[in-house]
Parts: sequence; structure tokens; C-alpha cells
Amino acid sequence: MRTRFLSKPCFLAATTFALAVALFSGEASAEVVAVDCDVDPDWCKTAPISFSESDSLPIEWSFDTGWVPQGSPVQVHVWAGVYATTRVSLKGALETSWPEALLVRAPGTPSGGLLGFHYGVELGAQAQLHVKIGGIPYDWVGDIPYVPQIDFQVEGEQIFDAWGWKPGATLSSKTQPQTIIEVGLGDIISIPSVFVDGGLKVDVQMELAATYTTERIVVESEGKTVVGGDITEEGGETKASYLNGPAIDLDVHPEGHVDYDGIIHIIPGMWIEILGQNFAFDLFDIPISFPITQTKWVFPKQRVHVPLPDVVLPKEEIDFGEVEVGQKSLESFGLWNAGEARAKLTIVSSNPELFPAWDPGLEIEPGITADTAVRFMPKKNGPFEATLFIASNDPSDPVQTILLKGVGFGGPVDPSASQDISQESGCACRAAGGDDTKSPAPAGLALTALAGAAAMVRRSRKVGRR
Repeated sequence: MRTRFLSKPCFLAATTFALAVALFSGEASAEVVAVDCDVDPDWCKTAPISFSESDSLPIEWSFDTGWVPQGSPVQVHVWAGVYATTRVSLKGALETSWPEALLVRAPGTPSGGLLGFHYGVELGAQAQLHVKIGGIPYDWVGDIPYVPQIDFQVEGEQIFDAWGWKPGATLSSKTQPQTIIEVGLGDIISIPSVFVDGGLKVDVQMELAATYTTERIVVESEGKTVVGGDITEEGGETKASYLNGPAIDLDVHPEGHVDYDGIIHIIPGMWIEILGQNFAFDLFDIPISFPITQTKWVFPKQRVHVPLPDVVLPKEEIDFGEVEVGQKSLESFGLWNAGEARAKLTIVSSNPELFPAWDPGLEIEPGITADTAVRFMPKKNGPFEATLFIASNDPSDPVQTILLKGVGFGGPVDPSASQDISQESGCACRAAGGDDTKSPAPAGLALTALAGAAAMVRRSRKVGRR
């Protein structure tokens, strides 16, 4: 029987496969801190996330003796292994944005997925001889007779775009053909072997296909799935509840499955030797398909710490008291950023002529209190009120307000006020200062302007992501 096999030390294949996957994927750290997004850094944070998981069947084992015994003129080398390992690695990012607090996306990294497997069996035994007989050295290395040299392994790697959403990423590979039956030509027909030799053979070859598919990406906050549910498709998103605080911790992990399908190829063939020249060819290929199994894949959780701005106002009302008409009164106050991310603020007064803001815009670093102020400049007598709007990138309180109050005095008396006082029953039917004491229309305009600004921010962010 004439049979050819390929053989190699088993630990080389296993080590090379494991090292390639480890270098590609890396181990996910316990916690990743999100940083500013390239687009709208004050309204968006992003963190790289990676996952790697392997599945090995209990039957997997291997050994390799090396050349033993060391230093002996006769040494043997025996190795064997049964392999049954699949590995999946994924890379992407967790992106958290607002003012719709909090919108969560998980874009995958192009070419950030890796699917690999190593299945099959291997058995080999070799010997080597280094001796001197009669002063003449004899050296020989080769396979040990009567020990089958088997290398029936299927392995490979496939890179794909994470996350591997449906229809998934498929890896297919074949073993080297192995001859299982060989019959000499002389056993079939009577031909003098001095002229022609050959025979019939049957080779077998195994083909394995594995398809990994991500079914969902689970995002959790405080041990519970976020209110928006799971992300279930490429470009999908979810929402996480956020009340307040300097940051939020999100735990994320993908879940999917691997489908295995196998094909056994039965390949009859012939080999012929004519006058010392060898000819070998396959007659045909008989593929026999068989489904193997489907396994569930749940990756370990990756925690993402998302720093957020958190603007704290020192008061809800500022009362200037009485201020002489034509004079200015300045009231300072502090704005504290209790968050872990930079706060960006816009300060607008509902009546900027009477109560102008000192700083129309501020940026406050984490943990810092910034001093600012507002003035009261009465132009006539009477009580006045306005609203100071503090709009910021605080996800929980994008617009906060401070009530402004003050009374002007010492200015000229409005003749219309005397006429109102002299009217029936002697009561003043209009407050001093007329319709300027309160300013509902400017307040409405201020809110409209803030809403318009927020809409422009949202539109710019959506355009930037395209």
C-alpha cells in the first residue's frame, strides 16, 4: 500500500493559532473611560470596546514528547492531538450622546471581527539514528514503520466587519486529502509489473464551515437593560435613563451564535506508474453534507464609564432690591460643574435691557466653579421681573432658570400714573412702570431661541455622522 500523509508537531499549529487571535483581539479591560467624540465633543462621548471568546469541546487534548531520550544515539519523537476550538473576536465602540438623554449607539469597527477554528486529529511518530559502525557514521531520520502518520486537521481564520450582523461572517476550510483505501493494479488485472504498476485509491477530505452572527448587543445600567432595549441591527440605537450625576456606567456585551456545517468528500482516483513515470488523477468528487450543530455565544461584559457635565446653580432667585433709576446694580453668583466632563453654557436674559447677563457664554472644566454675574439697570420707577436662562450641555438639565427681581426708584413720575390714581375709588389699576414690570414676550422669545439652538445642534450632529 502506498500512502502519503502530511505531518507536523501539533503544538506549532495550536500555538500559532492562539497567538494570532490574541494579538488581533487583546483582552478587554475591566473598565473603559469614554472620551470626546470627534464630532460634537461637548454632546457626545465614545469608548473603544472589544470582546474575545473561545469555545473548546471537552474532547480537545494534545501532547508532544520532543526527541527523547536526550543525548541517545537512538531517539524517538511522538505527537498526537485532538482539536476542537472556535474563537470569535469583535471590536467596536460605545457612543453616548445627548441632548436626547441618553442616546446609545454601538458602531462596529471595519475589519474588526475575527472568526477562527481548529478542528481535527493528528498522530505521528518518528525515529532518528546516529551511530558509528566500524568507524563509519550512519544517520537516519524517518517515520516509524507500522505507526500511522495522520494529519487530518481543518483550521483557518476569517476577518470581517464587526459586529457580524445577519447574515453573519462565514469561514470555510478543508483538510488535506487522506488515502483510506488503496488497491494495487496487479491485484485487479494481470499485467507484468516490470512495465506497468499502479492501482485504485479512495481519498477522504473533510470541509468545515462556521458562520458567526451577532443577534443583539445588550446595554445595561445598574444591572438592568436600558429602557431602549437591545441593539439588534447595524446602525441601531437604544436609550438609557439618566436623572443626574457626574457620570454613568454602562455594561455592554454582544450575544450571537455560531452555525457549523460539514461536508465529507469521497474522492476515488487512480495512480499509474509506467516505465518509472508516475501519474495520479482523481476520477470524481462525492460530497456528503451533514449539519453539525449551533452554539450560543455570550461574550463577557465590558464596562464603559461615561463622564458627563453636571451644572449646579447656587440659587433659584436673585433679588436686587431697590436701585435708583439710571444706576446699575451687579449681582455675582457661581456656577458649579459637579460633573466629570466639560460644561458648555449659554446665558440669556428674557429682558436684556433691564437685566443683562455678564457672560453670554462659558466653558467650565470638571469640578470647577465659575463666577459670573447679572446686572439690573432700571430705566423708570416700579417693580420689575425677568428670567435668566442657563442653557448647557448638562444631559439632565439642559435649561435651568433664575428668577430676577428688582425695584426702580427716584426717577421721574409718569403723568399717566397720577391720572390712574385719581380715578374712581382712588386705587391704582396699573402697576408703576406699566407693562415693563414683567416681560412674558421676551421670555417666550428666549425659550424659542434656545429650542432653535438645540435643534440646530441636533441637525449638525446628524449631518456630521453621515
